[in-house]
Amino acid sequence: MKLIVMAGGSGTRLWPLSRTNYPKQFMKLAGREKSVFQDTIARCLLIGDQSDIYLVTSENYSKLINKQLAEMNVTVPEEQILFEPEAKNTLPAIMFAVQTIREKGDDICAVFSSDHIVDNPQALADAVKASVNLATKGFVTFGIKPDKPVTDYGYIRLGNPLQGGFEVMEFKEKPNHDTAVKYVNEGYLWNSGIFVFQSELFEEAVMNYSPEVYEAFRTSDVEETFSKTPSISVDYGLIERMDNVYCVPLDAGWSDFGTFNTFFEKQHAKRDSAGNVQFGSEIMMNCTNNIVYAEKDKAITLIGVSDIVVVDMEDALLICHRDQTHKIRDVVAKLTEREDGRVHDYHKDN
Repeated sequence: MKLIVMAGGSGTRLWPLSRTNYPKQFMKLAGREKSVFQDTIARCLLIGDQSDIYLVTSENYSKLINKQLAEMNVTVPEEQILFEPEAKNTLPAIMFAVQTIREKGDDICAVFSSDHIVDNPQALADAVKASVNLATKGFVTFGIKPDKPVTDYGYIRLGNPLQGGFEVMEFKEKPNHDTAVKYVNEGYLWNSGIFVFQSELFEEAVMNYSPEVYEAFRTSDVEETFSKTPSISVDYGLIERMDNVYCVPLDAGWSDFGTFNTFFEKQHAKRDSAGNVQFGSEIMMNCTNNIVYAEKDKAITLIGVSDIVVVDMEDALLICHRDQTHKIRDVVAKLTEREDGRVHDYHKDN
């Protein structure tokens, strides 16, 4: 089995914690020994060998990747670290890897995002290995049973049961809250964005369902390929259009480390009795369900507030309500318009 890890990303949804030149998957947060990227590589090694790993990323992150792999004593073959000339979403990224894999022969492929958190990596590894037989019939995705209605994830409506999984009846885009409640009550699963498939069948499906992507990848020049291919997700460009898609329910403590809300939900060990999450010695008085992250040991106090996100970095400060974190991308866009370098890198006074 070949293991495709998507390690691109723009670092915009968790600004100022994450920057475009230092996105969230490479961060080592307080209390964590590894980055989320390193955790992803460690999960891959439960499934296969380091020589089975293919990374799709930006050349901007090459030093970060090499450094973090070296810390793990992991060596990914140089020709299997694939640099996208520009980010064109997940379908072209996966196609890039699959096409490279097929140069050496067809195989079963598993696709992982490097910004997912998995509490039980062995359970994920076991589920992926067990899905191989189902992958001979079509495209396999993994569904997570919701513990609450959330609007940050897509949903899967299950169909008929099969040995090892279910047929997928329908994919649903990220819903509003009321629709999310309906989906949870009706037994829908979260779409994890983890996939298993046969490489030759994947490329054949791209040809049938996303011919613009397929045609772009017929050229041998990577720059030209990425200039021609549309920017499109694997969900919209492929699996939502296919008939032979299957879902394996997964219970592995999965979450997408994509927004401050999902980040907040994973920090159970750092919550106080009022639901506040803090990483240092912050003082919370008459406060509930806040999250505070400070780069340095600064005396930070919150009084009488709820559902607030505070991120205090040396060069930037974010304070926002938890239900407004989706607007962080707009802040990044404004800073980009101003040509503010703090969008891309940390500016430290030292």
